Amino acid sequence: MQAKYHIMAHDTQRDKRRFIEFNNLFVDYTEGDVVILDNVMDLVHLHPPKQNSSMIVFCREGNAKIQASNSNVEMGKGDVLFCPMQTDITGCQSNADFTCNVLCLADHIIQGLLHDKADIWHRAVYTNKLNLIHLTDAGQEEFGYYYALIQSKTRLREQQAPYEILQALIRALLLDLCYQLDGANVMVSEQKLSQGKMLFNKFLKLVSGNDVKRQPITQYASQLAITPKYLTMLCLKYSDKTASDWVIQYTTEDIRFYLRNSNLSIKEISAKLGFANMSHFGSYVRKHLGVSPSEFRDKL
Repeated sequence: MQAKYHIMAHDTQRDKRRFIEFNNLFVDYTEGDVVILDNVMDLVHLHPPKQNSSMIVFCREGNAKIQASNSNVEMGKGDVLFCPMQTDITGCQSNADFTCNVLCLADHIIQGLLHDKADIWHRAVYTNKLNLIHLTDAGQEEFGYYYALIQSKTRLREQQAPYEILQALIRALLLDLCYQLDGANVMVSEQKLSQGKMLFNKFLKLVSGNDVKRQPITQYASQLAITPKYLTMLCLKYSDKTASDWVIQYTTEDIRFYLRNSNLSIKEISAKLGFANMSHFGSYVRKHLGVSPSEFRDKL
């Protein structure tokens, strides 16, 4: 059966909107790398519109057994499922009442919004591939408030709130979920982790903990007492990203953060993040953000 799935995608190059047909779902809102979906009943054919997107699935009613990435989870009303990028959901057996809301976020958006708390998210979600937490009644009510508020800001397209407001609301939701991840002890203790997962987690801690994240992979590998090749193999195994990809992502989000949220000059930001000179910093920003540092700041 031909499905109908409307995506309203924002084309930042031409500043116009386009529509794409796909699957049996309606995308209620999309702006850049954020997509919100309501009343999803089958997760099997649901793939994030962006390749490097993670999904947060909130079960509103019913229950389902989900198979993905060689993992099996059962979710019921009030459960939140975290699916990192590249997760392929291969099975979803649900009862007739099953419905859920889905929030798809590009990975760099999650890191950019969480910033110093991103390490909690990455270690929890990437280590387990599929991560499920059960919200208390109070937690479900709070999640409902968050979602309703986000929804209310996106419902009328001609009256959409500024993207900064949506970012603030999603950031609040993500922070709350990070505390839920910590509080529910979803992250497996290091005693239960394999050696490889422990090394991957330590690598993320090293990168996120450095003021100057743009260090050679050989230096990170040396601190972990492993070879650079083995470090990249571990990163690919547990996150589908290379070690260099992680360093670039953390560095790029630091650049975004300081350009957006600080009064530091571009020269000061360049020095703070360990670039040898302004020319090198400018080239790096153009490569990974598409514009020069001053152009990025001017757009704000």
